[in-house]
Amino acid sequence: MGIEMKKLSSEWIYKYYKGLEEHNIENHGLIIMQNGETVFEEYAEPYSKDMPHTLFSVTKSIVSTAAGFAIDEGLFTLDSKIIDLFPEYTPCESDQWDSLTVRSVLTMQSNKEFTFLQDMRGNYTEMFMKAPFRKKGGFLYSNNDAHVVAALVQKASGMSLIDYLTPRLFEPLGIDTPFWETNSIGECIGGTGGHFKLRDLAKICQCYADGGKYNGKQVIPEFWTREATKIQVLFKDDGKTKEGYGYLFWIKNDVFSMTGMFGQLISYIPQHNAVVVTMNCCIDEGNNSRLAEEVLVKAFSEESDPQWDKKLEAYLESRKLKLQCCNNIPKIPTNKTFYITRFSDIRAKLMFPQGLINRSLTCSFAKRPKENMNELSFELNESTLVMKWKEEEDKIIINCALDGNPQLSECEIKGYQYKIWSYGFIKDGKFVAVIKPLNTLSTQYFTFDFKENQVKISCTGTPSFIEFIKKNAGGADFFKAHPKIKAFSMSFLEKFLSSTEKPVKFIAR
Repeated sequence: MGIEMKKLSSEWIYKYYKGLEEHNIENHGLIIMQNGETVFEEYAEPYSKDMPHTLFSVTKSIVSTAAGFAIDEGLFTLDSKIIDLFPEYTPCESDQWDSLTVRSVLTMQSNKEFTFLQDMRGNYTEMFMKAPFRKKGGFLYSNNDAHVVAALVQKASGMSLIDYLTPRLFEPLGIDTPFWETNSIGECIGGTGGHFKLRDLAKICQCYADGGKYNGKQVIPEFWTREATKIQVLFKDDGKTKEGYGYLFWIKNDVFSMTGMFGQLISYIPQHNAVVVTMNCCIDEGNNSRLAEEVLVKAFSEESDPQWDKKLEAYLESRKLKLQCCNNIPKIPTNKTFYITRFSDIRAKLMFPQGLINRSLTCSFAKRPKENMNELSFELNESTLVMKWKEEEDKIIINCALDGNPQLSECEIKGYQYKIWSYGFIKDGKFVAVIKPLNTLSTQYFTFDFKENQVKISCTGTPSFIEFIKKNAGGADFFKAHPKIKAFSMSFLEKFLSSTEKPVKFIAR
């Protein structure tokens, strides 16, 4: 694989990758475009150019684009009042409704109060209308604000967000119809839930950079590309740095970005006429952004060097997966069905049920089983351990490779189709299954401790469930105001959360 860096510096791309590694940030893919051309594209196994990636809050910027089309078509205006647009819902009593407009929710200034653990299975718009207003106004980042925008477009157009955007955005840009998670009433979720290929996101970002044009044709309304990526809410302006928020876009100096939880970042850098798309998996989102802003960006300022080209190429080659075969397979009871014990069932439900989808991603998957994995059975052949279990009514079948060549399986959970990449090995006498639901960015590690009539299963994953909860809980305003209470509470929380990753016991009967 030769790397053609053109004018880019492979030294700084190499240092970017090494920085990610140093901070335990798992990279899935990177695209760099300059002057409308792709000058660097790389994916970490098993991800690829043809594989959609979950976006989390990058979805919000796609929703902003839908709003731009709707406003351009006269379906509503920036100054339309939310209470007038959703008369079917009973709103909370407040004198703030008169100032709550479409512009308010596009700029995260609804002043509505929600928690980060807000149930995302229900009717978000109804939830929004009933939620109380905060006493303190101003910017407050919220999935619910973005969803109201999505719900409004869907209501005003009479079609789903996907159907609305297909002829207006996806088809003109050559984007395959994406998967988009829906809530309980069938709406595409506005705050999160989109799944796009990295190349799709590069196209959308470049289209914004070019004033809405693609291949010489006006696609996104020009006024929207300008207004959505302009600071509408100012956070900081100290003469050196100017930061703020547009219409569901982040802006820092002249750079506008679409960002998503766990390290999804798509930015346009006008200084270099460049689009950068990086998809990662991490809890440390601060260092993820810093490395892109302070390290990767330097690749545009220096020429390519043959020695660094070779070093980068060698690094990318070295990070390819090196999988071990499963030798000395433990005795695995087959032709038996294992059921979760009552105690394990209760304990595993304390936070979220144990299953195929990483607990850290629970808030981003509206349709998720409420019950733990159960009714396990196993089939063993020369190169594969077939694992079967149920999550409520859905049957999960995973072909776990034993020969060092990961296998793909497919299953359905709550109507969502998942591609499962998996292999296994022996560690400390126990069988470890590495499982990647490729629709997500997570990796699950199931450790099986087999006995004749029982199996104990420990489950951990990336992003870390414990770190995810600690980060979000620790960021609460109450703890910011009471640092001593925070230290004690975080220590207690960590001990409690660690119990959620203790082995879950299943008995054959």
